[in-house]
Amino acid sequence: MTNPFDLDARPLPILVSGDSRLRERSREIDAVDEGLLREASALIATLKDFRDRSGFGRAISAVQVGIVKRLVAMNLGAGPFVLINPEITWRGDETFTVWDDCLSVPDVIVRVRRHASIRVRFRDHRFRLRETGDLTPDLSELVQHELDHLNGVLMTDLADGADAIQPLSRWKELVGAVRPSTATSLDDFAREL
Repeated sequence: MTNPFDLDARPLPILVSGDSRLRERSREIDAVDEGLLREASALIATLKDFRDRSGFGRAISAVQVGIVKRLVAMNLGAGPFVLINPEITWRGDETFTVWDDCLSVPDVIVRVRRHASIRVRFRDHRFRLRETGDLTPDLSELVQHELDHLNGVLMTDLADGADAIQPLSRWKELVGAVRPSTATSLDDFAREL
């Protein structure tokens, strides 16, 4: 299969905390067309550019670049893919706290409480319906973070505890040390329905 994304797409500027567009609820997507694939390609390019510059970043929501659509680009080490209209279909009872980072809140990490496992249904780049199994805590946290963006919520809104906001300089100690580095492709992430 050929790659549906334009690998020469230009990255877009990332909106940062304080920009009111980050508080907008993103709109549902009705179909995949050339325009959406261009936007997805630019989103993927933006994520790649950020990763190349910072050394981290696994996903980005379209609203973070001013595209108010329910679209998320992910790269979990085995190539980029997108989630269109993602929705959580199940949440496990167990929760945990985790240090979260964000491309749109660039100077801090924030301790938040998340569900340890969720299931997600979404459309892929061909608008085929897919669903995950029970996600591991690291992927569960990541998807919840991106869905928060689609609903206008930032990680700072969910800070858990008095010392929950720490400087980004502590990223390697608090985030990088515990984040798994297993490569995950779209087909590993979710099965087609």
